[in-house]
Amino acid sequence: MKTFPVPFNEDSRVMAVQNVPGLTRENEVLFDTLCMAAKRLFDCPIAHISVVEENTQWYKSVVGIELEEMPKNNSFCTHTIMAGTPMVVPDLSLDPKFKDHPMVAEGGPQARFYAGVPLILSSGFRFGSLCVLDFVAHAAPSEKDLDILTELGRAVVAALEKAPAQAAAPPPTSSQDTFLTLVGHELRTPLTIIHGSIRMLDTRLEGEINKKLSQSAIKSSDHLSKLIATILEFSDMRTGELRLKEETTNLAELARDIADDHTTAAEAGGKTFHVPVCDLPAAILADKAHIKICLISLLMNSVLHGGDIISLYIGQNHDGDIELRVNDNGKIDESVELSELYKPFIVGGDVERRGTGGGLGLGLPLTRRLVELHGGEFEVIVDEAGTTACMRLPKWRLRG
Repeated sequence: MKTFPVPFNEDSRVMAVQNVPGLTRENEVLFDTLCMAAKRLFDCPIAHISVVEENTQWYKSVVGIELEEMPKNNSFCTHTIMAGTPMVVPDLSLDPKFKDHPMVAEGGPQARFYAGVPLILSSGFRFGSLCVLDFVAHAAPSEKDLDILTELGRAVVAALEKAPAQAAAPPPTSSQDTFLTLVGHELRTPLTIIHGSIRMLDTRLEGEINKKLSQSAIKSSDHLSKLIATILEFSDMRTGELRLKEETTNLAELARDIADDHTTAAEAGGKTFHVPVCDLPAAILADKAHIKICLISLLMNSVLHGGDIISLYIGQNHDGDIELRVNDNGKIDESVELSELYKPFIVGGDVERRGTGGGLGLGLPLTRRLVELHGGEFEVIVDEAGTTACMRLPKWRLRG
């Protein structure tokens, strides 16, 4: 299980890193001087300027220790670049997010204190951090000290850019981009009308079954509105950013709500949706709306493309990480490469060859991006029993 989140706009961010004029691996006295100022400000033995690329982190400058390029799994700065504000952890060993981190746990260097500021280019992308580290815990630093560290970080960026960095070059326009741009407005306008009409009908309907169906339709149109907004955001992910709105989320309740709203649709498609099972001992910290979008996308993927028996299980694996599994007894065509399913507009094959019975092929890649934004992993598992879409979230997200 990886230890870091992935920015929603990671492709564009990495391209922006590669376009910084002065960002070479050769060190300069200026950057060592800025690191030394940060080191003394916080009374820490180590300070460095990190550069976070696609798979690794390297250092423009390091004072107080020798550091080589390292995998992102060993990095704290992968967390710092997720926001535009300083990240401070007074005692890493007491923080649920970091206590099992390779750089904190027993057997590693056992770092304890971290304070870092994201390095933000003039193009708006965050490429690394200026940070300080210590092997003993510290009290929380003052706002004044953090403001000074932020200014030192701006000095790093100014020295690297000299002239403002150019925004990452956008990829060639694709048919998918054009499609979503054209239909974005056209999707929202009729949906608004449908939603309002259903609400009006709901006030006039009588009978328990009719009321249940209308309420399910209202909830589904609400979800569709959010899903459209997220899909449009995803289609523009190379130039945009999506942040988490984290809150305490009861996955058992969320699973029951999804089952109540979508069992009828599953049955209408000739499918059996078993009652969800949740074995988690507590709620989790997550973006509830994102998790709901992921689960519904996976469920509807099973309804449209999977077998006739569908189940949802939520629990923990042997490492304690949280797993949300949507399973059906269907099989994926042998001609389909599983890695291709994580790409937009792939539904059991290339979009030009897909059948008319499927969706647009955005559910799995969208789910993957949202799960990675939570610091998790997503995979599709195929075996003799069927197909399982597994969302895996880090165990530190479990509350209690």
